[in-house]
Amino acid sequence: MKFNKTTLYLLCFLSSTFIFGQIKVSEFIQQSSIATQTNNQLYFVDFWATWCGPCIHASKYIESLQKQYPENFYVLSLSQESPEVVKRFMLKHKNGLATAIDYEGETFSKNKVYSLPYSVLFNAQGTKIWEGHSANFKSHHVEKYLRENQSKIALDKMIMTQAYQKVTAKKELLTKKDFEIVKLDESWNNTLQVQKRDSYLELKGNLKDILAYALNSYKSQINIPNTINNSYQVRFKFNTDAYYDKAKFILKALKLNETNKNIKGEVLVFEIKAPTFWDTNQIDWGEGTQHFLIGDSEIKGDNVTLNQIKYQLSHVLETPIIIASKNIDSYIHDWEIHYKYFDLMVSNMKDNYGIVVEKQVVDYPVYIITKRGR
Repeated sequence: MKFNKTTLYLLCFLSSTFIFGQIKVSEFIQQSSIATQTNNQLYFVDFWATWCGPCIHASKYIESLQKQYPENFYVLSLSQESPEVVKRFMLKHKNGLATAIDYEGETFSKNKVYSLPYSVLFNAQGTKIWEGHSANFKSHHVEKYLRENQSKIALDKMIMTQAYQKVTAKKELLTKKDFEIVKLDESWNNTLQVQKRDSYLELKGNLKDILAYALNSYKSQINIPNTINNSYQVRFKFNTDAYYDKAKFILKALKLNETNKNIKGEVLVFEIKAPTFWDTNQIDWGEGTQHFLIGDSEIKGDNVTLNQIKYQLSHVLETPIIIASKNIDSYIHDWEIHYKYFDLMVSNMKDNYGIVVEKQVVDYPVYIITKRGR
């Protein structure tokens, strides 16, 4: 089969057009201070989130790889959270990686990123040549793929910045109902994702994790058969009955029952006799931002309840937490709690908030989820 010059030029044009903007972002937070070239053989996208503890450790490892290979290998750290949340997070967790926002989740969706941390490697043709957990990508992989992929492409041709624009019609469509629940396909894994949008809260994950969030409990307190522990996307419009009683609306929509029983085990007990909770003026991240900033040693909360902070602490500490006080404060507060070292956390909670924390073996609730009888 013969090609004339016009055909050849057309093929080249179509090829370059196809790979142009293979990685789409809405905003750059920072450029790489490590990568030394604008033309590279490999582009590595590290998908992450500020709330994802393992992502923080993985990003440090990926940064060390970027330092080992500053030429021909370019790492992009990509989150789909709001720019404000990521910027605040990076003030404390500094790194030299190129960092950008995929606000509408286009690149996340295109690459079927359902768990975090997760990474994808592209060559200069825009072909995906490796993907998986970020920590599983090693230096020998970099060397192997550099040998096998000699072509280069400019940074501005591989990564396209498309400014995020709010579309009113789309916003109204997403928030028309107070409550929405959609079953996800089986490829979704067990990592819970929590996103605060303009007018609603969105949860993505398996039912066990979603109910743990809705009930402000540790996930081990949710007893649910595997046969009904499917994955869902759930949305709650702010300041509605659905938002304030999340579990009730979820269970009703899925035709499930919840019964409670107490079991004995080791938990953390919060005793509050003379609370000295912060007001809401200690931390101010502004409207439309996430409520929590979770690092590898502390949790910060902006305008959240004691129950919500209890939920976050139970999951980073991997243990149920019981509030011994009968009248639990339901008002919102600001919080800054160190949790990495137990003794420091205990003194921090007592001195700042008047909360006495102790490890005890006591009865604590378990939520049993079953299908309704016909």
